[in-house]
Amino acid sequence: MRIGIFGGTFNPIHIGHLRAAEEVSETLELEKIIFVPSYIPPHKELADHVQGERRLEIVRLSILSNPRFEVSSFEVDSKGNSYSIRTIEHVRQAYGCTPYFILGQDAFNEISTWFEAKRLFALAHFAVMSRPGAVRLELPEVLGQTAARFSPTAKGYTGEYGNEITFLEVTPYAISSSMIREISKRGGSIRYLVPEEVYDYITRERMYA
Repeated sequence: MRIGIFGGTFNPIHIGHLRAAEEVSETLELEKIIFVPSYIPPHKELADHVQGERRLEIVRLSILSNPRFEVSSFEVDSKGNSYSIRTIEHVRQAYGCTPYFILGQDAFNEISTWFEAKRLFALAHFAVMSRPGAVRLELPEVLGQTAARFSPTAKGYTGEYGNEITFLEVTPYAISSSMIREISKRGGSIRYLVPEEVYDYITRERMYA
């Protein structure tokens, strides 16, 4: 089964996230993309300290109409720091396949700083999405000596275990979660920046008021 993992704080999820996931699923012919909201992100402070359960709910609401999209509570249920390698191992065990881990170019450029980073590339394929302002670095700059295990392909690299690193151009949207939070805090409308169900939930719960 061809499965993608799309992790993040999703604080909140917005149409840029959803459109990128749709484009990745089409390009890589993925049967399912699993959105995994983090509990405590280890690489950045969680803005506004919005509980994982609430971020999980807005992701659930945002994907109701897409049969290829699912949400996992694995990281929220696990509590503590959310390490991607644990999520990848969980999905491998649950689905019996090597998943595609979906992330932005900016995050991929810093992946050597992640928990057990060297093991990640033996457990998953990587789908690296373009991001405005993020430069695509040469693989040795990102992975160091680990880059020697990969050979160039037309779309990225293939590793010694058959694992792929694929670079994908996705539609750029001038939208960010931080922008949505700021608009909400000053009393502005976030309608059409997030799905209508998410707009209703955030407004009703006054998540960023």
